Amino acid sequence: MFRITICLAVIISVGCSQHRYDVADPVVGPPPPRRQGFDAVAYEENDDNESQLQLTSYTADEPIPMTEVVARVNGTPILAGVVLEPYAAKLSEASKKLPASEIRKAQEMLLKKNLPAQIEQTLMVDAVKAKLEQEQYDQINEQLDIFFEQEIDRLKSQFKVSNTAELEGLLQSQGMSLVTMRDMFGNRQLATEYVRGKMGEQSPLSRQNLLDEYNRTLEDYAQPEQVRWQQIHLSVAKHGSTAAAQKVMSQAVAELRQGADFSDVVKRYSDGPLKDNGGHWDWTQPTSIASTEVREALAGLQSGQISPVIVDGNTVKLVKITGRKPATYTSFDEVQEKIREQLLTQEREAQAKKVVAELKEHAVIETMFDDNFETTNSVIR
Repeated sequence: MFRITICLAVIISVGCSQHRYDVADPVVGPPPPRRQGFDAVAYEENDDNESQLQLTSYTADEPIPMTEVVARVNGTPILAGVVLEPYAAKLSEASKKLPASEIRKAQEMLLKKNLPAQIEQTLMVDAVKAKLEQEQYDQINEQLDIFFEQEIDRLKSQFKVSNTAELEGLLQSQGMSLVTMRDMFGNRQLATEYVRGKMGEQSPLSRQNLLDEYNRTLEDYAQPEQVRWQQIHLSVAKHGSTAAAQKVMSQAVAELRQGADFSDVVKRYSDGPLKDNGGHWDWTQPTSIASTEVREALAGLQSGQISPVIVDGNTVKLVKITGRKPATYTSFDEVQEKIREQLLTQEREAQAKKVVAELKEHAVIETMFDDNFETTNSVIR
């Protein structure tokens, strides 16, 4: 992307605040797609190889074609397939199992969720193109073609196909094509470079900046108390009664008092799930221990101490604490780089929103969810 970045940096430095879009007066068309029925807009190639927007007809209970125009940004159309591309495979698979009306609902939900981001990208791409001479644009496209070849290799691996022809066939079965994918790929790169160029250098962050943020969000780095223990577990059902289980536990306790190793005693007497590893339970937050009796017993023990016998519902238990970590906080030194990246990310997001807001201020945006969204023929230049 090096050459692309340099070219765009020169163009973007001119700025876009004075740019105004000249959009023809809109013509009110039929109701939007979500209503009773409507004339949808689809791509169709004419004899001059110029993409025209043609009217097709289908009902609101049918899936939205990938070639339908679902929004316009300053007159630039956005196709359903461009927005739904990340979900094309899943939608195609779902269409084999679900009725058309359910696929339509899923498409509309995904469009409502993802159209805003696509509209913002279109604004940025148009802003870049408005500053480009044809020669510059051709140079950038040459570089994008090279990078898209790498993207094709990634797509072939993702979809598990062996050649480009198979990939094209798979994409067409989902209402897409490599030509459409190339346009989408290029637009993403142009939008990314546009925002990067408009944002400029980020403000440096001092150690004090990072420390202030650490103290402000200290609870995010809280490390709760943890305990580790061993447990002898006797099932009342296996021994026939609580009294019988307690009698067996008394034998285990007697051996421990005579100096027997706790792990050995667990292996001889316990019938719990961790018997074979000596009844060891790993580091756990006390509040997450299900048994109230075990939790309370562990709370009163120091490392190495053994609890009294615990009768807990259908089990008889004995626990020995093997470690305790007090509640603390992750140190500043451990998280300062994470905090730095978080602050830089927040700044980048804020600057990006400002860039997009500037573009939106002078934009005419229409979507299929607007009551007066027009579906008249137009030409894609």
